Amino acid sequence: MSVHPHPVYTPIEADATLWRYMSLEKFQRLLADRALFFCRADKFSDIYEGSIPRREAEHRISEARRAADFYQQHFDEAGALATIRDRAAFHQAFKYATIVNCWHINPNESDGMWRLYMDNNEGVAIQTTGARITRTMEDPAEDIEMSKVRYIDYERDIWYHPEDFPHRSYNMITPLIHKRAEFGHEQEFRLFHLIEVATRTTDYWQPDQHGRNIPVNLDTLIERVCLHPTATEADCNNVLNLLAAAGLDKPVVFSQLNSQPYY
Repeated sequence: MSVHPHPVYTPIEADATLWRYMSLEKFQRLLADRALFFCRADKFSDIYEGSIPRREAEHRISEARRAADFYQQHFDEAGALATIRDRAAFHQAFKYATIVNCWHINPNESDGMWRLYMDNNEGVAIQTTGARITRTMEDPAEDIEMSKVRYIDYERDIWYHPEDFPHRSYNMITPLIHKRAEFGHEQEFRLFHLIEVATRTTDYWQPDQHGRNIPVNLDTLIERVCLHPTATEADCNNVLNLLAAAGLDKPVVFSQLNSQPYY
């Protein structure tokens, strides 16, 4: 297995700080399974996941005509429309067959991310670095893709940008590393794995199967664990005990959001 680089990916800096916010229940499951859960891309709440911007969709037929003119070929409109339909179906198949694990890029804690992922005032955030997560993902048996997510306006923008995304050639992976600008607060670094056999069927997953675990070395992955903003000493001791039971010796820190202000 290896981490797969690709020209369209935006790599993470080695010293970047990454967070994964989760409920205490999911943290316990992570320690018990010693694995990261990769969710099916088609199970995310954002229905635009894996789709393409409006302008990219509208220009497909004109791009096909321009290509025919460039190569001095007869333009077959019916054939071009069939190709467009095939590509659209394949984008949806990619979405069905891709599993994703998401991390938040931020040098600091995020109050908004706590509010999104904390469950009943219980939760933790795993803190890691770009270097740690890269080393971690070199171990699993599956091939893992990794990239920062780029946020664009799906009504007005196209993929290409001379500085941010200087790639003009068509690539099926491109929709998997883009999201709508409305989700920019997530500042996501995305790990994902394509299950190729699932692209050729519509019944790969069981009805209640929303993804699958990929085993990882938690000692390599976890730099420290941050407690939720309302955590108590008892919560801290509980997390320390959970880590010890899993054979992990990691710092557990209280949230900076609960620190005392100066006046």
